[in-house]
Amino acid sequence: MPPAIEVRGLTKVFYPARPFGAWLRAPWRRGEPIRALEDISLTVNAGEVFCLMGSNGAGKTTLLKILTGLLLPTSGTVLINGQDVARISARLRSQVGFASSDRPGFYDQLTGRQNLAFFAALYGLSTRQAARRIAELTELLEIAAPDQPYQACSAGMKQRLLLARALLHDPPIVLLDEPAKSLDPLRAETLRALLHDRFARSGKTVLLTTHSAAEAEACTGRIAVLQRGGLKACGTVRDISAGDTLHAALKRLCES
Repeated sequence: MPPAIEVRGLTKVFYPARPFGAWLRAPWRRGEPIRALEDISLTVNAGEVFCLMGSNGAGKTTLLKILTGLLLPTSGTVLINGQDVARISARLRSQVGFASSDRPGFYDQLTGRQNLAFFAALYGLSTRQAARRIAELTELLEIAAPDQPYQACSAGMKQRLLLARALLHDPPIVLLDEPAKSLDPLRAETLRALLHDRFARSGKTVLLTTHSAAEAEACTGRIAVLQRGGLKACGTVRDISAGDTLHAALKRLCES
């Protein structure tokens, strides 16, 4: 069986927009390129909980967006269950769930439940399936007020609604960009237990990003450390810490 996620020699280069006047004077010139990812290769096995770590701007969110087909790589190959993402992007919807607070996409005037029902319809769920799934997820993620307008929800509630949206269609692969962001410590701990116990046992593949060494230490799979678009290390917590604390090891890697 192929890995759930396989990345081979992935590079992503962005060319920033230039001022209109500069474009008129020299339309053939591009701005200085920004190399968001540089020759990244890694695999995530089916049923593994895999953690991406790195500082802001390290390339974590860019990598997740390429895995979902939202961005195309400049070079390299990305495979989901052995299939090239660039060729099956339309079919990724049923295989991958993605949660990123970078662009939540919820409608402020609708309630949390109404928002979830809308996205469930986009995933192809019937009205009955959507109602059942939303009820399951609101209980699982402790969404206490699903009928409150989205704009009135707290930051933590919005984060849990975002997680629920990623899980609506029960995808085998879940990509989570800082899933514990805005959650209080107790609910963050509950989420870690959900990811590392229930999801791992059910065979789901989870790829998540985090800044937290504590969250990474709870990871039951492997950790990859990104820095300035490059892959600095990949392995278990024990492999990367090498007898030191994970926090100290990460600091050493990012300063090297």
